[in-house]
Amino acid sequence: MLLLIALVVLLVFWALRSGGGDDEPAGHDDGAGGPAESITPGPTPSESLIDERPGGRDDSPSGDETGEDGGEDGTGDDGSGGDGGDADGGAAEGSDGSEGDGTGDDGNGSGSGSGAGLPACTAGALEISLRSDANAYAPGEEPEIRLTVANTGPACRVDFGHEALTITVANTADEQVWSSADCPTGLGSDPVAVPADGSAHHTFTWDRQHSTADCDGTGPDAAADSYLAEAALADYPVVQTTFRFEED
Repeated sequence: MLLLIALVVLLVFWALRSGGGDDEPAGHDDGAGGPAESITPGPTPSESLIDERPGGRDDSPSGDETGEDGGEDGTGDDGSGGDGGDADGGAAEGSDGSEGDGTGDDGNGSGSGSGAGLPACTAGALEISLRSDANAYAPGEEPEIRLTVANTGPACRVDFGHEALTITVANTADEQVWSSADCPTGLGSDPVAVPADGSAHHTFTWDRQHSTADCDGTGPDAAADSYLAEAALADYPVVQTTFRFEED
């Protein structure tokens, strides 16, 4: 009986030891499983970091691409600058046109060559006069003669070219001493605008010398005398003025 009891106790003791050993390996397994689980996620972040590094590099090229895009944008800006250049160009072409208009305006203002597009002035609408800037001239002084055309009608044109306008100077003996038709200079035709209710002028200065029809040098100086200047403008009445050269 005691032997049976001892055998039972031994079996129980063995069973208990056997169960504890199983728990320990199980614990080992759990422990191994625990680290395995903690290790398993470890590579995942590590792999994630590796993925991020190339991603960062991609960002850098992406940044380069952005920079290139920015460069392209800059090129676009340069393109805009090109457009600006065109504008300038476009500006540069408008300035030329303005200058052309300005020249036309200057032509209208000065009267020179500005009447080509206007109708010819009618004799009834014009009042023409001729004046010298003085009545008497001391020796060496040159007379300045001014022809004035006053318009009482709408804007029109007169021609001050030497083919249409002739100015002559004669002495008291009715001898012609000077003529603009002798060796003429300047434009043969010079249409000048005469504004409505406005006027145009043509001025010349006589150098006191006789003119020569053959253009062979200059003639002698005009003597002290009284002189008659006449202006004959084509299709209009002849106008006159007088002056004198005083003696020394």
